Amino acid sequence: MRLRILVGALMLASVTFSHASAQESYRIEGLAEGVYAALAIPGGRATSNAIFIITHDWVVASGAHMTRDAVSDLLAAIAEITPRPVDYFVLPHHHRGFAFTDFDFPADMQVVMSGQTWGGLQSEIPAVIYPTLFFSEGLTLKSARHSVVLSNLGRGHAEGDVILYLPESNILFASDLLYVDSIGFLGDGHMEDWVLALEFIQQLNPDKIIPGYGKVSGVEEVEDFKDFLRDFLSAVLKHLEAGKPLEQVKKEFRLPKYEGMPGYKQFLDVNLERAYHDLQEGVLSR
Repeated sequence: MRLRILVGALMLASVTFSHASAQESYRIEGLAEGVYAALAIPGGRATSNAIFIITHDWVVASGAHMTRDAVSDLLAAIAEITPRPVDYFVLPHHHRGFAFTDFDFPADMQVVMSGQTWGGLQSEIPAVIYPTLFFSEGLTLKSARHSVVLSNLGRGHAEGDVILYLPESNILFASDLLYVDSIGFLGDGHMEDWVLALEFIQQLNPDKIIPGYGKVSGVEEVEDFKDFLRDFLSAVLKHLEAGKPLEQVKKEFRLPKYEGMPGYKQFLDVNLERAYHDLQEGVLSR
């Protein structure tokens, strides 16, 4: 009898360990019935948060920077909650030149994206092997209890940023348009348009927002990140209007209020470079 108990305990421990180590990228947080945030674990195999929605009609997931490991781990996390496969995966954006991401979805998975994101994928060397549905301005997926409203906000963090809004639960997935308690990658950003995109999110006034990185938040955090963008861009613009070349700006730039935030130093050079060129283009076009 004791042997049977011991064997059973060992089997349970094995199952528990296997369940815990099934994926190494995401911490799953339930937000509403059938709605889950997949939050990237710091130091893990994913660099951006994701969301998935489970209904009687379909399973929808979304996330950015989807490497092969991130795709595998997100599907594993979903499989721990439902045996149903993912019917639709919404790709919120793609960075041109990042040919190591967004190409490793299962060949039978329908991937939904903006027309701009499709254009970005088409510019890469790998060929897209999964079925694709792309749209211009908006698309809605509707089930009995959930609506997933996809909106193409145009230029922001990248070309053709898509947000997911769930009106029944008032939850929004912002992807990398929003970073919480960190300074993220601005490398493909269109700065003035990005601020407008954040204001659009604020107007929707969602109760819960899943950012591209950081904790599930609300509109207050959108205001915080918008404040950073404005402060950062104003400081870059002062250097630009003084006629300083980019390399001099990189040496002299200071923004003490934000220098202690995670990601600030890591992305400073690339963020300065993008903001400088984007603002320079805007000044010259006026």
